[in-house]
Amino acid sequence: MLGAGSVGSAIAGLVYGVEEFVFLAMAVGVLFAVGALSMGYRRRASRRTLRLVVRVPVAEVTAQQSAVVELTVTNTGNRRRPPVLVEDPSVHWAVSHPGLSESSLAGARAHVTPRNPAPSGGWWDSSATRRDRAQRAHDRRAVSRARRLPGAGPGPGAMVSIPVPTGDRGLLTLSDLGVWCQDPFGLVASRVAWAPPAHVIVYPAAPVMAAPRPAGAQRAGRERSSTAGTTNALSGDELSGLRPYAPGDRLTRLHWPSLARSGELVVREFLEPPSGSLTLLVDLRPSAHSAASIETTISRTAAFGLDALAQGVTVELCTSTGDRLVIAPDAAGRPMLLRALALLGPAQAPPAVTHRWGDRPRGGAVWATPGLQGNDVVLVTTAAGAAQRTLPEALSRRAETVLVP
Repeated sequence: MLGAGSVGSAIAGLVYGVEEFVFLAMAVGVLFAVGALSMGYRRRASRRTLRLVVRVPVAEVTAQQSAVVELTVTNTGNRRRPPVLVEDPSVHWAVSHPGLSESSLAGARAHVTPRNPAPSGGWWDSSATRRDRAQRAHDRRAVSRARRLPGAGPGPGAMVSIPVPTGDRGLLTLSDLGVWCQDPFGLVASRVAWAPPAHVIVYPAAPVMAAPRPAGAQRAGRERSSTAGTTNALSGDELSGLRPYAPGDRLTRLHWPSLARSGELVVREFLEPPSGSLTLLVDLRPSAHSAASIETTISRTAAFGLDALAQGVTVELCTSTGDRLVIAPDAAGRPMLLRALALLGPAQAPPAVTHRWGDRPRGGAVWATPGLQGNDVVLVTTAAGAAQRTLPEALSRRAETVLVP
């Protein structure tokens, strides 16, 4: 607006012969030039000396629980630096549900939105021009809502407490939070740094148990299979027998004499400890859920799992995408279950998982459930999911189906 006004003032002064209007336009031009030079100097100095550190005091919280992320802006130089602007963090939060596999979780945490994407074409590229114009408009809004931090001298930096939007369950990621420098007149601004990403896992809200878990889950002496990737697996020391190897079994349970004799992979099975086991099958297929039913499904699953863990029962969490996790009823069981459920969201079974288990999925669901002969099984799904008959015949005869609205 100031630039447009100065141009209009210069034109009016030249047309009507009013020198004061021309001098006013020249003064505004000088103001812009001085501001740009000053901002350029501040930008170079800030990029050399500013250090941004993000700290997450509590990385895992329950939904609706207050939590903050701390951003510290430190001046590592020897001179006092001018004030900087920190963008509004509310537009930089993103929620995701990467699932239980380590690769998907690592990919979600490593994902960073591209910074300042360059236009694909030259000055004649209209689409690039529109993108550039939209980016400038976005930057102007970001600067207008930014928080101003006072100038910092050498030593301890200024800390900004960023509230975490814990209303949504899942993996919350704060990324691409920019820090800007500005000229003394507030006319020109430039982004000088980005804060490192921060991650917070939000558990589902503490559920209310709507129905007791199956009474059969309290029976003892059941057989269970060994499971890969589980450090808290609870298993007895009495050998039950041998069975063919299935993807997901721990390699430490391989029976090497059988491998030497027949060349086939065979694993050892052990009797389940007296606590028993409960297998929770969670239907995550998008075709079976609405936006509300997926949260109800997660909450109901948490209710069954927490109740079983409280009574000393081992919980096996299986999803329709082929993920599987065994949770022991020890001190780490409750947070492990809530952490796993926080990362679950609507998803289809990937082709690699379908090929890995070697079975044609029924209704798009893949259940990684080998060796569940003695476990109590509960399928948590909707009416639409139950109508598609996704369970194998052997499991469907044993599983108790819990329908959520």
